[in-house]
Amino acid sequence: MGCATFPKIEAIFLAQFHPDLGPIVRLSVPEDAVELDENRGYNNNGGTSRGDDDSRYAESSVVSFGNSSHLGLFHGEQPTEVVELIKRPTNPKAVTLRSDKIDFNAIQALVIPKLTLFEKLITVNTGRFKVMCYPVAILGNYARNAFIFNMCFAFDINADTKCFGPVVKRVGCLLKELEISSGLLSDEDGERPLMSMMRQLVTKLNDHGECQIELDLKGLSQSLASMGISIKLFPYYGSPRDIAPYHVPVRTIDFEMAKLKSVQTVSQADIPDDIMWDLVLDRVMKHMDSVNHVRRIALLTKIREETVVLALRHLDYYGCIVLADIFQFGNIYEAQYQVMDLYRQAWLQRECYNYVTRDGVASDVQAEELLRLYSTIQKRKTVAEWVLENEVDVERIDVRRFIVFGVIHQLLRRVHCYPVLCGPAKVCDEERSVVAEDNGGTASSGDGSPGNDGLGKRLVEMLDGTHHMDEICVVEEKDAATLRQEFDSHGNIEYMYL
Repeated sequence: MGCATFPKIEAIFLAQFHPDLGPIVRLSVPEDAVELDENRGYNNNGGTSRGDDDSRYAESSVVSFGNSSHLGLFHGEQPTEVVELIKRPTNPKAVTLRSDKIDFNAIQALVIPKLTLFEKLITVNTGRFKVMCYPVAILGNYARNAFIFNMCFAFDINADTKCFGPVVKRVGCLLKELEISSGLLSDEDGERPLMSMMRQLVTKLNDHGECQIELDLKGLSQSLASMGISIKLFPYYGSPRDIAPYHVPVRTIDFEMAKLKSVQTVSQADIPDDIMWDLVLDRVMKHMDSVNHVRRIALLTKIREETVVLALRHLDYYGCIVLADIFQFGNIYEAQYQVMDLYRQAWLQRECYNYVTRDGVASDVQAEELLRLYSTIQKRKTVAEWVLENEVDVERIDVRRFIVFGVIHQLLRRVHCYPVLCGPAKVCDEERSVVAEDNGGTASSGDGSPGNDGLGKRLVEMLDGTHHMDEICVVEEKDAATLRQEFDSHGNIEYMYL
């Protein structure tokens, strides 16, 4: 790994479309990072060598931009990431390449791609490397009417390179502007500042996560003798997740300590502590007990549900909470392969022990017992059945916290129940039912018989197999047992467990 949590740059290389040879690697750091076919390359003298198969580039790779409509291909909307796995071609004459070098012949079709992929962020895997690049084409008085290049960053194939996306794009756009203004890339004298920039990108981004580069453009630009470049890596945060009314927020940090630290950062000592924290968050956190779901928290705090969801999304975005499901003893879970992490990782054992055991009576609970209990959770049994079958000592182990810990650490997966209406629905008169309940009476059907076996219109619409019981319970404000009784009375309702 590189600086902090950023991936390490294994290599940087500048690829270019040569008018005679086609795709070539002009510069690379380290210099031997990329391996090419023996018959294609860029000589130390600045000349080119041509292989037997390179005539196809001279014949079929002519780039023409006579129609102005092609400009839209280079100035599209937001760049998209294209992930492609390129396998090495099976050529009996191909030279055996070393595994510690980047096989350019295998990825050149995406490094110098078709027109539709220019100025798009591209990620391609080859061997043990992941190569991220941003191909650029510049129209002008060049051979074949365009100058095509690509500054490529290579990482370990297992690295998470999302944080490098803006950096790769910025470097590509910067080189494009430098080529337009000073001819930096097309001029052979530009290799010296380019090589210096590439070396500093590798060393400084790997060591510090940021760099400030001074490019010497003397002799290349009449109006610009030098240029400063500042680049900094930032952690990547994905878009905030959607939070539903049935989600249960679980704390991952000590909010009281966070409030204390926020107060300590303010120099004015006369500011009251109660106004140093967001008012919505302050009220929401009082009811975050790993039991209340989002809608119940909104009701208890008397805050609009949309506002509560917005506050919780903020906390979830920064990792202050995780989302769990509504715990009931009728829920069904199944163990995941990650349960073995509890055996391998001591820190996870300690966290599990401290979270699931009851205070003062847990001194004899062993990690082996916790692992055994997690591994015995099966898909076809409810939590209540699992507790009775395995004789779980509820005096020592809090079953709810035991299940919640497994869910938030992906040791367990919730198996949701989806009710599906498989026949005609009996829809009750909801207005008449409400009036009857308010008067203390019983709603009846048109023939005078009780109408309690009918279902509300809203409930019937949710019985299409896309809404699980947790969601239906929250929307209908009823517990699962009551809903099952209504479904059994109605009939023609089957259950899917997914």
